[in-house]
Amino acid sequence: MNNTAQQQPTGEGRFDAKFWQLESYKHPGQQFYYCSPAFIAADGTAIVGDDFLMAGSEERVLDQKLISHNIFGTIRLVANFLHECKLKGEEAKVVVPLNATAVSVETVAVDFADTCREYFADISDQIIFEMVNFPDKFTIDYLDHIGILVFPFCQEYIARPSPAWTNFTIFANCNFQGVSFDLKNKPWPSDKIRPHLEKFCQSASLNRLTPYLMGAASPDIQGLANELGFKFVAGKAID
Repeated sequence: MNNTAQQQPTGEGRFDAKFWQLESYKHPGQQFYYCSPAFIAADGTAIVGDDFLMAGSEERVLDQKLISHNIFGTIRLVANFLHECKLKGEEAKVVVPLNATAVSVETVAVDFADTCREYFADISDQIIFEMVNFPDKFTIDYLDHIGILVFPFCQEYIARPSPAWTNFTIFANCNFQGVSFDLKNKPWPSDKIRPHLEKFCQSASLNRLTPYLMGAASPDIQGLANELGFKFVAGKAID
């Protein structure tokens, strides 16, 4: 699932993020959010969401400096957001997407771990890492390596596999706690996407994985997600 990403703007700029409310049917009353990170250049040019996450990993040779810089910016934003929530008396939790291909590289993994130690040491119980951008072929050892890397810095970690996947056994075997499906906030007709979401939820339940739906654009999709058994839903319909 190595997607071609929009090129990140060069030069000075700033990191930003949209924190989508994540409706929980599993823990009603608990506040959950989904982080969609971005980089905004001085001229206003922006790279957002998955394009930002994939930046630096589009080619065979990864831009490790850019990837580490983006991970640092994202983690710092999440830590600041959770600090602001705490000041308001809100003990929130945040799903933080992370480029699996990137952190499988040793130098990036070291930078990631160092940044987490600096910013997430006291709030690891409020973090859920969502691993995205898996290679086309990978092994249990590959997933175990990722799990060992993120486990000290999060309450749980989940996977966002390719939408075409229907068997999540390998994630369950590697102690992932959930899987996510991203509809990208597009206005899909609910009858057209029902079969795909139904298969996704069935496979998640079969493997005792918590199903997450991201990017739900309409109340119809939100209702469908609730009907099919998704435990968490985020998107325009919620936010």
